[in-house]
Amino acid sequence: MAILAVMLATFAGAWGIFGPLPIWGGKFLTLIGINADKWPVFNGSLAKYHFVNNQASITNVALTFGALISCLLSAQWKIRGIKSSRQVWAAVLGGFLMGIGARINPGCNIGAMFSSIPAMSLSGWIFLVFVFLGAAVGGKILTRWFLPPVSHERRAGRKILSAAERQRNQRIQITVALVLLAAGIVFALLTKKEAPAAGFMLFIGLGIGYAIQHSRFCFTAAYRDPVLTGSAKVSKALVVALAVSTIGFGGLHLARYGVDLSKLPETAPGGPIGLHLVFGAFIFGIGAVLAGCCASGTFIRIGEGYVQSLITLVFFIAGGIASAPLMTVITKTPALYSGKGLYLPKLLGGIGPAMLVQLLVLLLLWIVLDRWERHKIASFGSLKP
Repeated sequence: MAILAVMLATFAGAWGIFGPLPIWGGKFLTLIGINADKWPVFNGSLAKYHFVNNQASITNVALTFGALISCLLSAQWKIRGIKSSRQVWAAVLGGFLMGIGARINPGCNIGAMFSSIPAMSLSGWIFLVFVFLGAAVGGKILTRWFLPPVSHERRAGRKILSAAERQRNQRIQITVALVLLAAGIVFALLTKKEAPAAGFMLFIGLGIGYAIQHSRFCFTAAYRDPVLTGSAKVSKALVVALAVSTIGFGGLHLARYGVDLSKLPETAPGGPIGLHLVFGAFIFGIGAVLAGCCASGTFIRIGEGYVQSLITLVFFIAGGIASAPLMTVITKTPALYSGKGLYLPKLLGGIGPAMLVQLLVLLLLWIVLDRWERHKIASFGSLKP
């Protein structure tokens, strides 16, 4: 995942997810007869939007199909329905809060954290700290209000397929996966003239989706599990991914900016710093835990067949649109939004020193998580009779 994200940043642009989602919502409103393009949140952008020229749109869809292909190749795809009304409400509230958080940041856990920390932007670290805190609060809310009560009723037995039925199911699913891959090649060929990079972005997105699904990696679990269950396995995996990305982005930045940072362009990495990051990341963390998936996880789980994640996506988009006026107020309030970023190499005396410091901090974080996990495991063991 980290290597593919670096490749995407090198040849197309940094990985992000939230950007086009409100536009998707606006396009839907247009289809049902609402002229949303005149709304201040869109301001004519709907008419200018073109899917094949929008990197995040292509990679978002590709994440879903990458996860779908992963499931199909393993002959494990199926529709996973809603089991209780609590799942629906968790998806609604969680998705809406993620939309608000991603609007305030601006950006979700991918753009505002996973792409920002390797790019050595201080804003990514601020997001990481407060999304962890938000996830801890979200975990408490989840266990108190949204987890279904423990049932001691015996579940109906699953239908056991015969060997012949399993082979038939496997052949069908693998065939569908190959057809989808072929469709991706056709898409790349058809868009080559209009958008030469579209095919590349599609297959990078497919690869990331496949990697996340097949490895069972989950950003939400990385934020949630250390507090909720004591497990830090996924959290440590996230730290490793950030370290790998940091090395890749370090090389990319050296190639782009060179050693002399006095001539950095105004567009140099560094998301805006301010209290908006604190509030946005905290709200996003709560929402991701309630929904059971973050921004990327929503698309992955849709690919896996989860109906709950479709609901999450709808309200993720709705939250992003509804909270646009709030972001307008925030950007006009200097106490909340500075409008200025901080690129760590400028603060620490160069790309090399910044990379070294960041990798050491990530190593320290990995050690802390590992010790926390061992401590929790020992604590649970001491409670056994």
